[in-house]
Amino acid sequence: MCSSDLDPMNRDAIEFRAVRLQRGAFSFEADGIRLPAGAITVLLGPNGGGKTTALRLAAGLLAPSAGSVVLAGSPVAAMDPATRARRIAYVPQRPEVGLPFRVHEVVELGRHALAPAPDRVDAALAAVGLAALADRPFHELSAGQQQRVSVARALAQHAPDGILLLDEAFSAVDPAECASLLTVLRARADAGATILLATHDLGLAAAAADHAWLIQGGGTAGVGAAAEWLAPDRLARFLGIPVG
Repeated sequence: MCSSDLDPMNRDAIEFRAVRLQRGAFSFEADGIRLPAGAITVLLGPNGGGKTTALRLAAGLLAPSAGSVVLAGSPVAAMDPATRARRIAYVPQRPEVGLPFRVHEVVELGRHALAPAPDRVDAALAAVGLAALADRPFHELSAGQQQRVSVARALAQHAPDGILLLDEAFSAVDPAECASLLTVLRARADAGATILLATHDLGLAAAAADHAWLIQGGGTAGVGAAAEWLAPDRLARFLGIPVG
């Protein structure tokens, strides 16, 4: 593992310090992993390798068995929910809405623990290209549209210099819309956001990543500059398949 390419001076980076999480037979470990502000870190690895676990630890939705995930010196898991909501927005792999909400109501949920901000809700819907569907029932949307609503909810919550965590958030999204969402993420990163994006899409990873974190079997196989860790020969060894 090599983390020297990540910015050591960034005090607001999320950092995994000697983290260990045991869940049944599965064990996840990460140490010295820093996710710098102003950059998109892409998280790659096989199914069941620990990507979602890493994201949920970073979001404070899981507490490690040992060690800590810290943000600006404070353990994320120990933050009260309102404090976490001000700093961290999380997009799950599968959007779930149990009540018959309309699209704009789902996005407004991103402000539930924060002050109401109708303008930010509208801007988030426009950013994901769904302003025209604001009054449509969420459950009538396609899977890709529902994913975009979930991203909009996180954008409405997300502070410009905050943390944005996305778990396979574009897996059902059309290529053109995916490119548009990447433009939104890049603008957020350029404004100082810390972004961690889990994906299986190597094209998306190559287009998005400033940094890469490779996870396999619950542990880190590599972390550092995207140009180094997403190089075809290195990815081919990691994935066990030819990579063009």
